[in-house]
Amino acid sequence: MSIFLRTLVLIGIALLAGVVFAGAYAPFNIWIFAPLALVALISIQWQARIRVGFFTGLAFGFTSFFAQHFWLGVVGTDAHWILSVYLALWIALVGAATSYISTRVSAPIAVLLIAGLWVTEEALRGRFPFGGYPWARIPFSQADGPFASWSTLAGVSFITVIVVTCAASVALLIRKRNIKTLIITAVLVSIAVVVPSFVSNVADSPNTIQIAVIQGGTPQTGLGAMDVRRAVLNNHVNETTLLAAKVSAGEIPQPDLVLWPENSSDINPYTDAEAYQSISAAAQAINAPILVGAVVDSVENPTTEVYNMGIMWDPVTGPGDTYIKNAPVPFGEFIPFRSLLTQFISRYDRVPRDFAHGQEPGIFTINGATLGDLICFEVAVDRVVNKIMQEGANIILVQTNNATYANSALARAAIEY
Repeated sequence: MSIFLRTLVLIGIALLAGVVFAGAYAPFNIWIFAPLALVALISIQWQARIRVGFFTGLAFGFTSFFAQHFWLGVVGTDAHWILSVYLALWIALVGAATSYISTRVSAPIAVLLIAGLWVTEEALRGRFPFGGYPWARIPFSQADGPFASWSTLAGVSFITVIVVTCAASVALLIRKRNIKTLIITAVLVSIAVVVPSFVSNVADSPNTIQIAVIQGGTPQTGLGAMDVRRAVLNNHVNETTLLAAKVSAGEIPQPDLVLWPENSSDINPYTDAEAYQSISAAAQAINAPILVGAVVDSVENPTTEVYNMGIMWDPVTGPGDTYIKNAPVPFGEFIPFRSLLTQFISRYDRVPRDFAHGQEPGIFTINGATLGDLICFEVAVDRVVNKIMQEGANIILVQTNNATYANSALARAAIEY
């Protein structure tokens, strides 16, 4: 077989492996597919030419990310393709480095370095550029698998280390096929699977807090989901009022806090008297504070910026402590190179003002409990999650708007997790 034809075959294997890898994420959530796909990918990259490692990584990354991000069709087909290619380039670099490393160091060292490559790729991709794109990291595929509890022992990124180390070890076994490698791989995989089973994820607490979650719904979905702002706000007010009636009837317990989602009030309640009164009436009816997801004009630059904000709304005193989203999504909530890109991409007119970057962590205190607030995609951003944990949060709240991506894997993933 010629080198060219052999390379095409390897790229074909990588393409299929990428599809399998995507199956480890929502809506399928078959966790074992991630390590199996990585076994196939690393096997064909092991001691291969650097360009083979690059192009097989590119093929794997593209099919994986493309399959995972069909929900981006709501934004536009071009966004789907461009983002998939961009993300695939990161995996292509990992592939090239895998081929290089595996030909120049001993096999055990190569296995560890390959795991390090994937951790580094996820860390850099999650931070650069424009704040990064941390979605679809390996740990997010392992929520239902035996490796998930490794995060309790060593952090989320260690799940990547474990999954890739196991996959690279099996790939090495496939290449070498000897007893020594078989024994080492079997012991390694066994430890990786068994150790987390002794780690409990359940923590007892002497304090309890009752939280009611309201999902009022939207009259429409897609990019125009929030166009009928008043109706969306009224839906959440009405559902909260119905909840209050059930509490009064003794059907459900009195909540200590009511949680509304992101964009539940796209009307600025600080300047709109009707919105202010509606939210206050809902809080008074349920006799509990409501954490409202609101879009609020920026104090510094109201003509060019807005806040994606969580507002703790007290039934007596009204709006109190707030949280401004720390990590807005690039090209979704703020537009880099706005003056240039808006000349070519008309749909950016739907984001006329950028969402400002908040600086303070989202910390609220209710009945002795410290609540950490995240907004939507921030749940995937380590630096934001770590910040609220360092501030002592023992309950994490995630306010998210699923209506924009309704009937897609993205919305289903948000519901499942």
